Amino acid sequence: MTWWALDRWASRDDGDRRPAIYHEDDIVSYRGLQKSVNKFGNLLKKRGVAPGDKVLLRMPNHPSYIALAMATIKIGAVIVPTSTLFRAREVEYILNDSEAKVAISMPDLLSPLEESKPKAPKLQRILVAEGEVAGYDSVVKAAANESDELENYDTSKDDLAFILYTSGTTAFPKGVPHTHKWLMALGDPNSNFVMGTRGEDRILTPIEMTWMWPWGYCIWFTMYKGAATCIYNGRFDAERTLQYMEKYRATQFLGNPTIYRNLLRVENAEKVYDLASLRAAFSSGETLAPEIFREWKTRFDTEIFDCMGQTEMHVFCATRPGATKLGSMGKAMPSIPVAVIRQDGSMCSEKEVGYLAVRRSFPGLTKGYLNREDDWAKTMTGDWYLTWDYAYVDEDGFFWYVSRTDDLIKSRGYLIAPKEIEDVLQEHRAVMESAVVGLPDTEMRERVKAFIVLRDGYAPSRDLAADIRQFVAGKIAPFKAPKEIEFTQTIPKTVTSKIMRRVLKQEGEDASKRRTGEPSVYTF
Repeated sequence: MTWWALDRWASRDDGDRRPAIYHEDDIVSYRGLQKSVNKFGNLLKKRGVAPGDKVLLRMPNHPSYIALAMATIKIGAVIVPTSTLFRAREVEYILNDSEAKVAISMPDLLSPLEESKPKAPKLQRILVAEGEVAGYDSVVKAAANESDELENYDTSKDDLAFILYTSGTTAFPKGVPHTHKWLMALGDPNSNFVMGTRGEDRILTPIEMTWMWPWGYCIWFTMYKGAATCIYNGRFDAERTLQYMEKYRATQFLGNPTIYRNLLRVENAEKVYDLASLRAAFSSGETLAPEIFREWKTRFDTEIFDCMGQTEMHVFCATRPGATKLGSMGKAMPSIPVAVIRQDGSMCSEKEVGYLAVRRSFPGLTKGYLNREDDWAKTMTGDWYLTWDYAYVDEDGFFWYVSRTDDLIKSRGYLIAPKEIEDVLQEHRAVMESAVVGLPDTEMRERVKAFIVLRDGYAPSRDLAADIRQFVAGKIAPFKAPKEIEFTQTIPKTVTSKIMRRVLKQEGEDASKRRTGEPSVYTF
């Protein structure tokens, strides 16, 4: 992987001029990045990291984060990136689940590692990425004296390269291991068919690159094409993000629906910031509402391409130039075998709702769930891996997301997809964001409840709730209109911006018992 994404570009005549990373006012060339990677790799070998060893990494977006990840993979070891938001409980679990031998951390993220170390018997060494911390090796400082020459370890396509961990919203995070062939299987179709990446492109994201979505697009797929990644560090801030888009002259931007909503809330952003360089934007996490697409295109003269993927592989369906239907997941990449099937493995007919699936032989698919063979076996039916999403395919080959298999609402004998209602709610002038769940009901089995974040200038009221409900009933079947509406300041989401419906269901059930009559909750 490191040869394809780094060394082959660094070895070219323009390797010391071709930008690999933009970081604040610095530009790191491919050859400059290669030298850092080689120094880090030589140091890790001296610190006892051998081929196959797991190295846990706790860092925000930073050039050294990319260099350390690549260095680990280059020497044949396995990198385990972890979210900076994970606390000691999650860090301890991941250390033990992955059997990490070495952990590398920024100084301000050390505490969970220190707390976890006595309970992680396989962990031999903790290193500090940079800075001075008493009792710890500083990788940047120690690597300064290492050689900047390093041969790639002779890995095979089936050797492990990295393990990513899911956000763990309902239980402990799942370890999802990937081999070196992942880059060729997914980087090529994503770079060509979705991103359309060119060597002069600069891609920016405010999302932490420890997650599969930016890990693939902003590091590996971008560098696979010899383009550059732009570093945004810190928590997301809409105005700061726009400033960096202008500063770096970003040509591609990676976000999610929440990020795009907040960017569109910046008044006159299209006039204040010069984003003329931007030619494409990408979204994943939740299906992009058509209204966001329309407003973004009107204001910034750029399309947002919606992508569907999982940690288990990366993006496998996407809208792209010439293949866009608003609200759809787009089409499968030509080289990725995607289908909608019944539980017995047979193909669904046109517009029949079934299980979204990828053929299990696809080389970009994970090897399984680390130490969870039974959970992995449950995802398989015949020759197919089930994503556990409901979807359907239309007459033009576009895939349409329906819901997670456990999110469908069963009400009055009907099956109702939350997404369909959320898309309609999004069209109402007062609605900034929404999430829909089903709550237990003695008469209907489940009643439809909508949690709504209002746009600026609107205040919760029964009249507004009634207007929103009537708006929905006028757009889709009336039985799908929310029976209960709660106005809220925020909607709980995972760190990858997926709506935490289980949390909302629990909050909704508690609200029905404790908060009856509160002015922010209205029942019809």
